[in-house]
Amino acid sequence: MQWRNRMAVLFFPQGMMLTMAALMLFFVHLCVFASDVKNFCFTHHYDRMSFRYTIVLMFSQVISIGWAAMGSLYAEMREDKFLRCFALSVLMLNGAMFFNRLSLEFLAMQYREETH
Repeated sequence: MQWRNRMAVLFFPQGMMLTMAALMLFFVHLCVFASDVKNFCFTHHYDRMSFRYTIVLMFSQVISIGWAAMGSLYAEMREDKFLRCFALSVLMLNGAMFFNRLSLEFLAMQYREETH
């Protein structure tokens, strides 16, 4: 490892930065999803949902799934069972969040306010 690498890379095993980045994006997506579920199911404030950022959220979730997949591939090459389990768990969480977001978008499709 060269001295020019960033400090965060020094504290994680190889390939773990991708998994940690995917985990951080998962928590961001979880917060946005929880806010949208609250606005859709409980308060019925459809104008406060994140419809304007649907494309950005879906693209970000696909990137997060890609990072989690790459992190799980790096973890599979290592012999540490905990890292493999953690990386695959992050990958499964990101995949589940993607399909939850997709289903919420289809459920809330009639409540969108389209402006052209």
